[in-house]
Amino acid sequence: MDRWTHRLGWGEGDVLMSSLSARGRIGMGSAGLLLLLCLLLCFPGRVAGAHETRWDPAIERGQLPNGLSYLIYDSGKPADPFNIRLIVHAGSVDEAEPSGLAHIMEHMVFQSTRKHPETLHRYFQKIGWRTGVEINAVTRETETQFMIRTRPNDALDLSGALDLMAEIAFGASLTPEDWAKERHVILEELRLTSGTAEQLNRKKKALLRVGSRYVDRPTIGTRQGIEKTTIEDIRAFRDRYYVASNMTLVISGRVDVAEVKSSIEVLFGNAAKAVRPDRSYTVLPLHDGLTAGTIQEAKGTTSQVTYALRLPMPEPGTEQGQKAWLEKYIIGQILRDEVRELAKAYVTDVASLGFVVQEPTERRLILAFNARTADHDRAARLLLLTVERLRRKGISQRAFDTARRKAAAINRANIKVATSRTYADWEDKLTNAVLKGGTVEAPVPKAERTERLLAELDLASVNKRLKQMLSANDRVLIYQLAGNAAQKNPDVRVFERYRLRLASLKDLPPLPKPKNAVTKLSPRTPPQWPEFATPVQSGRITQEVKRDDPSIVEWSLSNGDHVVWLKKETAENKVHVLAQSRPGFRNSAFSSLISQAAIQLYDQSGFRFWTKEQYDIWQAHQKQRWDWTISESTLSATIVTAPDNLPKMLEIYAAKLRFGMIRQEAAVDFRSNLARQPANVSDEVNPYHVSSAPPETTIAEHITDQMLQDAAEGLTSAPVQWFVVGPAPDQITRDAFGQVIGAIQRNKTLDPAPRLQKRGSYWLEKPATQTGRAHVEISFFTEHGWSPETAFLVSALNPIARDALKNRLRLELGGIYSLAFDVQLEPDTNRAVGSLSFFCAPERATELAGEALKVLSAMPESVRTANITRLREDVEYAEESRRQDVASWMRRLSLSYRRYGDARYLASLPSLPDSITERNLTQAATEVFTMENHIVTLTGAREPFAQQGKEER
Repeated sequence: MDRWTHRLGWGEGDVLMSSLSARGRIGMGSAGLLLLLCLLLCFPGRVAGAHETRWDPAIERGQLPNGLSYLIYDSGKPADPFNIRLIVHAGSVDEAEPSGLAHIMEHMVFQSTRKHPETLHRYFQKIGWRTGVEINAVTRETETQFMIRTRPNDALDLSGALDLMAEIAFGASLTPEDWAKERHVILEELRLTSGTAEQLNRKKKALLRVGSRYVDRPTIGTRQGIEKTTIEDIRAFRDRYYVASNMTLVISGRVDVAEVKSSIEVLFGNAAKAVRPDRSYTVLPLHDGLTAGTIQEAKGTTSQVTYALRLPMPEPGTEQGQKAWLEKYIIGQILRDEVRELAKAYVTDVASLGFVVQEPTERRLILAFNARTADHDRAARLLLLTVERLRRKGISQRAFDTARRKAAAINRANIKVATSRTYADWEDKLTNAVLKGGTVEAPVPKAERTERLLAELDLASVNKRLKQMLSANDRVLIYQLAGNAAQKNPDVRVFERYRLRLASLKDLPPLPKPKNAVTKLSPRTPPQWPEFATPVQSGRITQEVKRDDPSIVEWSLSNGDHVVWLKKETAENKVHVLAQSRPGFRNSAFSSLISQAAIQLYDQSGFRFWTKEQYDIWQAHQKQRWDWTISESTLSATIVTAPDNLPKMLEIYAAKLRFGMIRQEAAVDFRSNLARQPANVSDEVNPYHVSSAPPETTIAEHITDQMLQDAAEGLTSAPVQWFVVGPAPDQITRDAFGQVIGAIQRNKTLDPAPRLQKRGSYWLEKPATQTGRAHVEISFFTEHGWSPETAFLVSALNPIARDALKNRLRLELGGIYSLAFDVQLEPDTNRAVGSLSFFCAPERATELAGEALKVLSAMPESVRTANITRLREDVEYAEESRRQDVASWMRRLSLSYRRYGDARYLASLPSLPDSITERNLTQAATEVFTMENHIVTLTGAREPFAQQGKEER
């Protein structure tokens, strides 16, 4: 499935007790008794008979006779749809040996099934569902999750969606033919995840989780494991782990609980009853002593030392466990502050000093101290000294009281956060509880208990716990080397001798005084605005344009600027302002790089009547600020502010144009950063693109301060079209636009210089930039007149094209994992411009590029077989959200004035979905996808494309 990322767990603000839910319990065999003894020693107090947390009565829980568990939350809100999540308690840690079987099984359940021999992928397309939107999945180390997310009146009702989830859980056919095809798709996914950061992360995890199954079992699998896995291996994994007793269903939204329970019993109750597999290996084993190692990758740039302490934690489901987790929270907060202060004393020894608390697996904690440095041995000693200093110093009463007050404030705020959860938040909350073996409590009882536990904490017990944590004997030392550094391993004996010597000292060495200590500034008072910078107010409104639409106010200003104000209610009654000029960084006067750099540096440098420090202090005291952005065709300054504050913000905008600058030190930093960048062969030098813009240069010394200043002034002095959405303007605001903005001196607009693709068909070949994979890029264009309405219609072709490309390149040929595709109308060029990009095996790049061209050329036929009804419903659903989004109104207002010089496009918005018909889309596809003008660029292809011709006319 497509890679899925989604926040699990706690709503915003609900962070204090985010770990106060127990993970799954291990049976009390000999290993369990040993663990209990360990917990008794580490956390003296009551375990047996401790108070367990209670589930919120709003949640319906149950278990079928075959062992499948479920949790149901009814939001009670008629407008809410529903979400379903199936948690299979099996992940990469459950593989007998590194193979990727858990991830393979995640893929295979979407192939042919008993009810859908055409594959679930085809079924999704039939009902108009998309992977990554309505349907998705993710494999992790300890579980695999499958998600269905619906909208009101969706293609499947609750019973139908549960039936689909039951098919995912138990219906996979697992045929050799499906595996032969899907194996290639998974290998392509693996090809995308083999970067330097991924490799370093795996090596670090191998040391931090030493002695466990987490070490050598990446969730995606290994190439060797994927290639040797047989269909029999997949079936065996399914039979062991995809059993009802090893699954949990989570349903949230506006649902009839009794109906849901009945459907679960019918659809999931017939699955065979089987013993839940023993998974005691999911608990990270601890051991006495030091684990040390070195990690390095050829392309790695980071050089640092990590010293970590691993220790057990009790089950959070008991009050004793919850108290321990509260202690951990407070200690973690205070240690972070303490390490931050200690770092100031070691600025000449290490580049940075940091501390984090991690929860790597259930009932385990890691305290990790980190120092960035090139001198690893010195940094290792410093980290030992830091830990020993913190252990001896302990926590002060003041720090403890402050941390506890903050925790109490968060606890009180969590009641309000809990009452504002959406049905999707509830789904996340329930899932988090399932994965940690915990509960979701009612907010008030939970807050009351937490308040009591916080009150019971005292400084002595917290300091005792701190000393226990920092004295843990299960320790890990990691040297991370930059790719170009000589190999170096930690000397364990020397490290341990130094640790013991520190422990034996009566007094530790005093903190050093940095040679270049930074003087702490007194409380920063913002500088006074200079009198000479008071804005000129000599402008005026020269014309007020009267429109038939009473919601539109228009003014022409004496400097050539034009203001369009859409009177509309907004959130918190704010006004949203867009100041837009043309061109953007594609202009005839300055190169793309210089234009973009100039605006960024101009935005950061502030006013020339202040130093950079004064400007930064002043800026920090501003509640709102102008945001400057530059695109290919426009330069924009935007702000959202209260109506009565807008005149002041207009004065600041005017001062920026009058006194703005690019500081010399900012230009020097830019050139320095540019010089450090690796040589890059960009598409700017593509021989099949033309532009009247100056040639690009990436040679830092060729870019002068004056070039950057000239570019900033040339771009920001162009006449501006102002768009405002918000409450009707008052006289003060009207005067501010006329007098202040109208007084700004504007210059002639720069000429646009769009980068245009040449006519004709071309194939380009570039050398590989990464070993083991090729990159295919296809760009194309067709001459096509632009209007907002036609641009909207052409954009509706995107999902159809993506499905058609995915069907051929992934589902039929098994050649790719994912792709990026987009086609749109460009108002600057009156062209329909499209782009396709994907990675694949080097030996298949030419083949797949050719197939992609065939798919794009056949787009009119793809439209005729697409689910247009579902597409129109998707558009209507999206439009409902856009109608509530001020940014969408602003963007569409600017598009309307660009095309028509008035707001008529806004009047057509309600009827836009009606244009999504098979006839209209077929005609648009016929016009856009002629494919007469295209460039195919193959980077790292292994097979030649002589049969295609390097240049086709």
